[in-house]
Amino acid sequence: MRVALDEQIFAVQYHGGISRLFYQLAKSFISDPSHGVELSPLNAPIVNEYLLADQEASTYLNVSQAQSPYSALARYFRNTRTLSDADVVHNTFYLPRGLRSGRDSGRVVTVYDMIPELLPRTRRRLDFLTLKRQYVNRADHIICISESTRRDLLRVYPEVRTPISVAYPGVSSAFHTGATTDFPLPTPYILHVGNRSGYKDAQTLFEAFATIAHRFPDHTLVLVGGGPLSSREMGLIRDCGIHGRVQQLTLSDTDVPAAYARAEVTVFPSRYEGFGLPAVEAMACGSPLILADTSSLPEIGGETALYFPPGDSEGLARILGTLLNDSSERQERGAMGIERARQFTWSGYANATAQAYEQALLAR
Repeated sequence: MRVALDEQIFAVQYHGGISRLFYQLAKSFISDPSHGVELSPLNAPIVNEYLLADQEASTYLNVSQAQSPYSALARYFRNTRTLSDADVVHNTFYLPRGLRSGRDSGRVVTVYDMIPELLPRTRRRLDFLTLKRQYVNRADHIICISESTRRDLLRVYPEVRTPISVAYPGVSSAFHTGATTDFPLPTPYILHVGNRSGYKDAQTLFEAFATIAHRFPDHTLVLVGGGPLSSREMGLIRDCGIHGRVQQLTLSDTDVPAAYARAEVTVFPSRYEGFGLPAVEAMACGSPLILADTSSLPEIGGETALYFPPGDSEGLARILGTLLNDSSERQERGAMGIERARQFTWSGYANATAQAYEQALLAR
């Protein structure tokens, strides 16, 4: 079966969850013919670092380095690339140009979350250009990355009758308990990974840590990724009385697994996630995990994680303090997480996606 991905997300994202998902999907199809999927070349300039750094995948898909997302998108919108030879077209995002391609092919679209629709204040500039509803209505098959996302999709678009399947993304083998780094990490520490603002709700974590910091004077709150602390965050940290106890780090992809593996606890306080890849990464590295009890997170963490009501800093502080005081509980939760993370593989995601392609062809 010949499948054409479009280059939308690779033209937009240098790195990020959606582009990582499609990079890993493409990598699985390229390296494992048993999935029965042959990818068409993209023949496009892109900015995505995951794909550009992989010589085999970038050569196979015939991509090149674009000067910027603007030039890559300009090329994408001008592109007259025909996808008539593809059995299935899998759109990677929801920009208008993609609706014009592959009219005679089966069409598959992935829905990652319904954050712009359910949390409109989070909308970024690109969200105002997207046509998600039209993609959903035009699709022969829809893939959602969690059951929570599937439910939210049907809540927002109740008219949808297109077949929907759930395919869980995976976690790279780089995430494991023995991951190492030469980067000087503080010891001991509580870990948060990823963006912190808005619905990601790092404020709740700051307030929870401030509540228990005096009981754990040697602990640091480590924030990996998400960019340097903003002036608002620095003000909040000072007001909470934890100045000097919070450290923001920008780590390479090769160092992040070790950050999980060495953490005493990983906390993911986000109020909404379509999937929640940091939760799976933490489990794979054996880090005890605390999650907000919302959206897809209980679906991903299962009985492995501990949960607090979203936005409840006092509830988070109670759980965090109890877990930090109990090394045997941390060890048990870490071992449970390693087992649960084995359920989330990129090969499994590719297999579920290939089955969705088959369903799209049957629907034509």
